[in-house]
Amino acid sequence: MSDLGALPVQAYLTACLLAGGIGLWLGRVAWRERDEPGGLEVALYLLCGGGVSLLYALRVVAPGETAMRVALNLATPLLGALPVLWILFALAFTGHDRWRTENRIVALATPAFAWVLLAWSSGTHGLARRSIAPVVDGPFTLLGYGLGPVGGAFVLLAYGLCIAGALLVVDLYERTGNRYRLQTFVVLLGTLFPFLAGVATFVDVGSYAHLSWLPTAFVIHGVFLYGTVFWLGTLDAAVVARDTAVEVMQDPVIVSGSDGRIRDLNPAAEAILPPEAVGLSLSEAFPRLEDGDEHPVTVGDRQFDIQEDPITDPRGTDRGHVFLLRDVTERERRQTELERREAELERQNERLEEFAGVVSHDLRNPLAAASAAVELARQRADDPDGALERAANAHERMDDMIEGLLALATAGETVDDLDRVSLDATVRRVWSRLETADATLTVEGDATALADRDRLEQLVSNLFRNAIEHAGEDVAVTVSVAARGDGVALAVEDDGPGIPSEARERVTERGVSLGGGTGLGLAIVGDIAEAHGWTLSVAESDAGGARFVIDGVEAADG
Repeated sequence: MSDLGALPVQAYLTACLLAGGIGLWLGRVAWRERDEPGGLEVALYLLCGGGVSLLYALRVVAPGETAMRVALNLATPLLGALPVLWILFALAFTGHDRWRTENRIVALATPAFAWVLLAWSSGTHGLARRSIAPVVDGPFTLLGYGLGPVGGAFVLLAYGLCIAGALLVVDLYERTGNRYRLQTFVVLLGTLFPFLAGVATFVDVGSYAHLSWLPTAFVIHGVFLYGTVFWLGTLDAAVVARDTAVEVMQDPVIVSGSDGRIRDLNPAAEAILPPEAVGLSLSEAFPRLEDGDEHPVTVGDRQFDIQEDPITDPRGTDRGHVFLLRDVTERERRQTELERREAELERQNERLEEFAGVVSHDLRNPLAAASAAVELARQRADDPDGALERAANAHERMDDMIEGLLALATAGETVDDLDRVSLDATVRRVWSRLETADATLTVEGDATALADRDRLEQLVSNLFRNAIEHAGEDVAVTVSVAARGDGVALAVEDDGPGIPSEARERVTERGVSLGGGTGLGLAIVGDIAEAHGWTLSVAESDAGGARFVIDGVEAADG
């Protein structure tokens, strides 16, 4: 048993007991919050480190060799687990969770498990430990031993895992730049303690060659890891997202520090910035980004919208800014093309209005004068060869065309103001205004719809005229009104010769006439229907004539 009254023994016991208490307490706290990424590894690391510290204290105060051996054997599996837990934590911390497969965890744990079994049975073969015996070292009475070949191999493996984990953290530091420098520095600083304590132990640095400070160093390391995970809040989705999302984003991402210098770029940003951009200030590498006056920003032949977000740590300290540049080149191209088309359409509308004015005033007035002169000549003289009759018919046809062109100029304008109209009353009112000769009208059904009253009457009038002109003066016209879903359908049909199936798709085109008309009447019907958002279809009536169906008419409520 060591001399418990000696100051070195008291100091060592105090350090081990304090480290053991801190390790077990923090490990218990971390265990309750182990759902945090990496939290489980930190909890187990602290619990193992705290347990080893207490067992090493027990080795010092143990009254005999048996108690020393029990404490050593109990500490052995905890020591074996520590390097494995460290490398698993490093993989989680650096965003390499895809490497933490079940097979790889088993592969990492297997050497430690084998070393523990061989260490427990070293008395029979000496592969892990040999020459195990109490050794008096000043005021300490310790259980000393040498390393067997398996023990030496495991020590090298443990240091290899320690170095590999540290390299992963260094790689993270290089990849993420300023955003995680504090966190990576804390982790690397904590890693120095078990590394240096191990070196001091195995090269016999100090006054007591058999005394090990590794347990205390493990707890200190675990405290650093705990602070990184649960205080600095590093281990969240950000590290993984940075590798799996930001790196593959097509939009450039630029990270600047609190000093205004560029700290990090994703590959898309590297493609638009100079090669030496990292480390330069924003004003040097991308002045338009820092100014923020130009929207969107043009880079080469591409255009970007800028989204700027501040970076703050959990304490609210300003750490820099993230700039996301969204490629809006195609959107801007479409917008430019749309504006160009709108301007062109506006110019066309202006020319159309000018044309309508010319037709209405400059053509209609002289045509009216010519028609009056022909009519006067017909009254004063005979017309044996029918020349005046043909002239009057030509004037009438020209007047019809002028009226159709004027209607066509406004038929397709978007309808903004809608009236509540009775379809039955509208149909009968339009019919009463026309010269229908011997034609007959039948109206089936009624509904109150929302429509532009004047243009609806023009639509119905054109359909009636089409029926009279192409089916004869004794045509029977039937108008049916029926509810369809949430709307109303208006159908106008006749018993005339009908429209050939191959011509039904084009009879509503401008200038297309199957009976020598102007070719504008049905085109105006189509434009008015389209302006309301209705659909026009052409079919065959039950009597073999033409059937025009206006579908999608909005019904008025109530």
